[in-house]
Order: sequence, then structure tokens, then C-alpha cells
Amino acid sequence: MWESSAGERAPAKLPRGVEAVILESPLPSELREMAATGVAVIVLAERAEPADSLAAAQLGARALLEKNCSLAELVVAIRGVSSGAPAAPVARLTARQRQVLELIVEGLDNSQIAARLGVSERTVRAHVSAVLERLGVANRTQAAVAAIQRGWLAVLAVLLVLLAVLPGIAAARSATGVRAVLAQQMRSAGSSSGAWVRLEPGGATFKWKAGVPRTPASVEKVLTTTAILDRLGPEARFETAVLADGETVDGVLQGNLYLRGAGDPSFGTGDLRQLAELVAGTGIDRVDGRVFGDETFFDRRRAATGFGISPYVGPLSGLAFNRGSALPTARGWQKDPPAFAAARMRVVLRGEDVDVERTARSGDTPQKATTLAALGSPQLAALVRHTNQVSDNYYAEMLLKGLGARSGTTGSTAAGARIAATFAREHDVRARIVDGSGLSRGNSISPRDVARLLVDAQDEPWFDAFYRSLPLAGRTGTLDKRMRRTAASGRCRAKTGTLAGVSGLAGYCKTGGGDRAVFAFLMNGVNVWTARRIQDRMAAAIAGYTG
Repeated sequence: MWESSAGERAPAKLPRGVEAVILESPLPSELREMAATGVAVIVLAERAEPADSLAAAQLGARALLEKNCSLAELVVAIRGVSSGAPAAPVARLTARQRQVLELIVEGLDNSQIAARLGVSERTVRAHVSAVLERLGVANRTQAAVAAIQRGWLAVLAVLLVLLAVLPGIAAARSATGVRAVLAQQMRSAGSSSGAWVRLEPGGATFKWKAGVPRTPASVEKVLTTTAILDRLGPEARFETAVLADGETVDGVLQGNLYLRGAGDPSFGTGDLRQLAELVAGTGIDRVDGRVFGDETFFDRRRAATGFGISPYVGPLSGLAFNRGSALPTARGWQKDPPAFAAARMRVVLRGEDVDVERTARSGDTPQKATTLAALGSPQLAALVRHTNQVSDNYYAEMLLKGLGARSGTTGSTAAGARIAATFAREHDVRARIVDGSGLSRGNSISPRDVARLLVDAQDEPWFDAFYRSLPLAGRTGTLDKRMRRTAASGRCRAKTGTLAGVSGLAGYCKTGGGDRAVFAFLMNGVNVWTARRIQDRMAAAIAGYTG
């Protein structure tokens, strides 16, 4: 038995009689070289989950254990790989079952196997069940590991570059190694997928169909949020105000109140109460007119281009209140958002001992009206952070309309899209923008152009607000459960994107040398879960780069 420590290379020639070798966190090349000598290799790594065992087996390991494993576990592993252990019987598989097993090892799901073999998914499921039963394993990963370790498959060359699964075993550190990993992963991403990566230090790039426009899904929010940060600045706020069109005599407002919105997507019940308190503080205890809700900051279209009001996006309005929800008065969405907000204002004012005699309605604020109270939204940086962290479609659509309204045009989706497209062209980026969230399949942009925008953003004064808005791998937002315990965890920030058959990931990774790499992966016509696994491996490879 020979044992290495982390960073120590195996000797060129092992002592005679050595049957097994224990390697601690070896490089892929070291693991392959040692396995090629014919000795049994046991790898100690930071983690030893099924996917990691598969990666280790593909590189030649006979067993994979965590570094903090018990002595008993290590002894069992040594006995299991020793020459005295009984040989594993060759499973009796039909020719078709052997084909299915090969494709399982390749990482294909049932739909992809069905397409490759020209059979139905139902037939594939039957074959997979038979394979698992004959191998005596519980799942596909165990089947793949068994097939590789026991030598049941003859051709596995296409599988030997799953190098980004294990940070210890499979971290590709050189530009050549990272490119190899990225290329191998993109081959399994399908013909309608593309990628662009720039590694730092050194500026080495990787391009895979990088100039072909794709549907970005929620990666579209990168365009929306960078454009509005650029045009308005991270400290901008959206102000909701209460105005009056009459005089106050002995505590009675002889006129109407106007609740005027400015497209604040976060405006809700708490904000309404603050405004009511401010109004009551002016000495008004009765209004002989109405409360009008004014949404004229935006147009009256309730949905963006390409889709309607749905569970994903409530009704849009210049006077948005509680994201368009009709609660607590009813279920579903508000039918008339400005009138609904005005009616709730009337109720809240009553709680502040301000009686409004007439029912609430929607209406425009007259020019002669004077401001009684105003409340600003959180800073734009905070709104953008919420938008990107949880991929909030409602916020994104509201921000795009706000971009149009604040840029001297109109508060419409189309106007905001034009401003965003102009911003993109200023960075030599070509994009078709039809909404702010990415829900529409009419949006299109190439991975190269997404990455170009990400590269340029680093030189902008608002970059820190944008960078911090992106989810952190393994920690926050839409990436909180992805890439955990890989090189990417805590080091990659990226915007995710998901629609049926569409998956994207674009952002930044801090590499081993502390520099910031840029990447954009846009995958169309894919199984979303498979695409995410591919993206996670690629991000881990980028984060493991050391130059």
C-alpha cells in the first residue's frame, strides 16, 4: 500500500508488491497515470457523493472516500480493491440493454436516450429498470459507476472529461484544461446551445457557437437591470405621493386626495400606512371628496409583450400596490389597480381618524394639486438586487416600464425596451428586447453579446450594485442550492434563466488567482435539469482556473 498527501505526486516507480494506492486530492492527470499502472487507486477527497464517485471512476479510481472517513471505512475500501477480492461477475445484458447502459454512463436522460436509439421513452424506462435490476443497483449513477469500475464497457473515451464535478479530483487548472472541460460539456448540451468565456488572468477565451442569438429566458434581466442602473443610477428612487386639490378649513379638506404612483414595484400596505400617517399629520381629519388613484406614470397596459397576467407576473401599473394582489379583499388579481390602491388608502386613512366621505376611484391628478405627503422607494440598487436574486419577473417588468417613463418617453414596455436596446448598442451589443423579465420567447441575444455586456459593466460606476445583485453560487438567491461544495461555491455570481426547454447562466467567477472571469451559457432545446448540471460543471471548472 502506498499513500500520498495533498500536493505530493506519486513516485515514478512504485515499490514491488504494491496492490493499491491512496491518493489525496490528486490532479486528473495524476489519477489517470496511476490508474494506468494497473494498481487499484483509492481517492480521498473533500466529498464523496454519487456524482463524485462517477467522476472518480471515469478517471480510473476504484474507490472514493471523504478525507474525514473513519479507519473502518478505509479498511473496507482497501479490502474491496485488493487483488484477493472476488471478481465482480459480468452482468448478463442484452445488446439493447448494453446500449442503454452506455448512454446512462454518458449522462443522457430518458428522453435523450429515446432520441438517440429511436425508441419511445416508455421503452427506455423499461430498459433502464431492467439494467438496474440486473446490475443489482438502486439508481443510474450507481449503474454507471459499476459499469466503469468493473470494466463492462469498452469505449469510454467520450466520458473522461467530466473534470468539474469534484473540486479536489477534477478541478481543471490551466487554460487548456478548462477549455477541454468546457468543450466536453458543450458537446452534451445539444446543437442549440452556445457559450462564451473569458478567463483571467491571461484573457484566454472559449467560444462555442457564441455568436448565434438564443432565447435568454431570465438572463434577459441582465439587460434590464444594467440598463436602468446606467440611466438612473444606483441611488435613484421611485416616489409615491399624496396630493390635494382643495383648501383645508377647520380640519376639513374641501376637495379630493390623489394617490399618485411612480412605478415603485415594492409599494405595499406598510408604505400606504406611512403615507396615511403623514396626511393625518397635516391636520386633516375629514375629506369631503374622494381618494383618486393616479397611475398615469405608466400606460394602462397590464401585461408585457408576449404574455398576459399570470401567476408569474401580476397586473402592471404606475400605481402598483402589493404586486397587484387583490388580497385581503378578494382572491386573484386587482381588476383596476389604481382604484384598488385608492380604496385601500381610504380604509387606512380611516384608521388614522381621517374620514373620506365618498368612494374611491381612479383618476388623473390635476396640475393645481399640491403635495401633502411623499414616500420614496428603496434605492434602485436594492430593487435591482431583489430582481436578480430571486429572478422577480414582476419587478423586472415594472423596472423596464420605469426606464421608459424616466427617460423622457412613455411608461410603456416598448419605450423601456427601446432605451435598453440603445444602451446595449452603446456597448456594441445586439439584442432583440421585447420585455424586461425574459418570459417572452421573442427576446434573443447571443452568448457573446451577453458576455460583452458583462465585461464592459466592470468599468461602470454602477458595477458594484449590479455585481452584488447577482446570486452567489451555493449561497443565495436562485443559486443557493446549486454548485454547493464545488470550486464555484461562494466564488461565482450569475443570473439564471429558465423556460420550458431553455436554460441559461451568465455572470462572473473569481478564479484561483483571485481574478474575475466572465461567462455566458445560453442553452435552448434542452432538458432544463440536465442543462443546469452542465452549467454547474462548467462554472466549477472556470472557478478552478489558476492561470
